Amino acid sequence: MRFKIVLTFFLCSSFAAAQSNLWQHVSAVYSPPKLASASISDSQHEAIARLIRQQSKSAVWDCDGDELNAMLEGLRFEEIPLSPGQKVLLLEAGAGCARGGQGSNGAMWLILFRGRYPVILASSEGGFSGWLYSIQPTSSHGFHDLVLGWHMSAFEADLSYFRFDGKSYHAIGSAALLGDGGGGTGRIVPTPRKASSR
Repeated sequence: MRFKIVLTFFLCSSFAAAQSNLWQHVSAVYSPPKLASASISDSQHEAIARLIRQQSKSAVWDCDGDELNAMLEGLRFEEIPLSPGQKVLLLEAGAGCARGGQGSNGAMWLILFRGRYPVILASSEGGFSGWLYSIQPTSSHGFHDLVLGWHMSAFEADLSYFRFDGKSYHAIGSAALLGDGGGGTGRIVPTPRKASSR
């Protein structure tokens, strides 16, 4: 019994230390990354729309029919510098069914073209939603880590830390960004990892 208690304490301490280390280089002061608009051809847009339609309804926030068509037409495309020599697109849903009422939270995708074919590196289906908080200097398999924000209130945002595993991005940590609501310095408080409800 005593061994189980010691082991549980050790595992909890290890997890807390790992979460702390993960967030140590993430700034508590939000400075939005500046991304360039991406120009894509009509055929690329159509290929991306087909790929997104093949995902589950949760990936498109349960958009359906005309709402889904409008969301796909209104996607914003930006180039995001995640890997040298790779043109990765960040797609964000505009106004409509895949964007929250206050406008800051929305469905997002990371797309990489391999020849003529788009490949999804991250999507709302895997919790890739909200807004881009930061691109981290750390990388895995040649792609930079990312942090996304999810607006909760004027005083709080949830942060999710994403890392590339060689095929796609996955959330590997979460934290709360707590602030004073007036644009002052906030603080990041790591939270235990749990299944996303988004």
